[in-house]
Amino acid sequence: MSDRGKADLSPKASFFGERFRALHIVLAVLTLGIWLLALLSAWLWRTNRRRPAVVAAAAFAFIASALVAGLASESSTTTRTHTSERHSSPKMTDAARASADKKAKAAIALALNQAASDYQDFGGYTLVSPYTLGNADPRLRHTPSLHAEGNGMTFEVSVRSSSGTTFIVNGNRLSLRRSCKPAGVDCPNGTWPGPSNLKLPKVPVLSSEDKREVRSVLTASVDHYLHLLRLGEQALGETQYASAMEGLEAFEDPNSAASRFSDYRKRYRPETDLSYEDAFSKADKYYTAANEPRALERWRYDMTKMTELLYSWPDFASAWQIGKHTTAELQAREAKIELQLLKSRHDIDMVIAGR
Repeated sequence: MSDRGKADLSPKASFFGERFRALHIVLAVLTLGIWLLALLSAWLWRTNRRRPAVVAAAAFAFIASALVAGLASESSTTTRTHTSERHSSPKMTDAARASADKKAKAAIALALNQAASDYQDFGGYTLVSPYTLGNADPRLRHTPSLHAEGNGMTFEVSVRSSSGTTFIVNGNRLSLRRSCKPAGVDCPNGTWPGPSNLKLPKVPVLSSEDKREVRSVLTASVDHYLHLLRLGEQALGETQYASAMEGLEAFEDPNSAASRFSDYRKRYRPETDLSYEDAFSKADKYYTAANEPRALERWRYDMTKMTELLYSWPDFASAWQIGKHTTAELQAREAKIELQLLKSRHDIDMVIAGR
């Protein structure tokens, strides 16, 4: 090996070692001299020797600027040297580049699967973003270079490979256009191969057993609320009191209609029963946004309207007990509840029919 080669491999001399002792002494003397020059300038100024003071101050400023410029030049040279060293680092092997690009393309494939689900479920790509894609498929959370943006019927997804190549897919409805940059060995002609159309996931189809389970869950909820109303009507009976005072006195008798209806309200709590929401959640698990019948949401709406009527019915019935409402008015209230339950049963038929 040549002497030059040996010198290149030898450790660099430390600036604080013996080799630079003389330079240290020179720098120390210069620093002291500069500060003495500054003090001299200040003393001359205070003793009204303005011209010598200005000359001394100018000399101080010139020397200080020269030192700062020298240090800045050295820093710039060092930075360029380090940058050059980084850029001259060994290049990736062909196998490493191929592996990195394959990983980037696989991440894009995962993102396209989720974009397809969004298009199928919501009719567009507005929700496409790195955050939503990562929530839908946690594997995408480990792709920091993932870029995703959706806007109506269009979207763009890209991933930058560690090889330096960025792979991009632009979608317009179901059509895909693939590009990459910068063009090169990994990106010939600025494009990369792959399907030109987005493949939508298959829409799940409920089995006969699943449909029976959905019907059973929803029907049981409707039956529950009808039973709740019948229990209330039975506890209420046909007894009406002449006044509110007579109704209050009836509470002293545990067998009175007033006591029975009070016990019913405490035990069954019809005013706060939200169990139909649980039934909706159980049935909803059998569907996705792509195949959920509109009738399922309509069933939920009709049951909500029914519970609004049922929640106010106990107070109305209590007022009927003391003569504030007629029997015909009470029966009309109960008929409205039963009508909503009947609508809900029809909704169930529509759900099973997939409408």
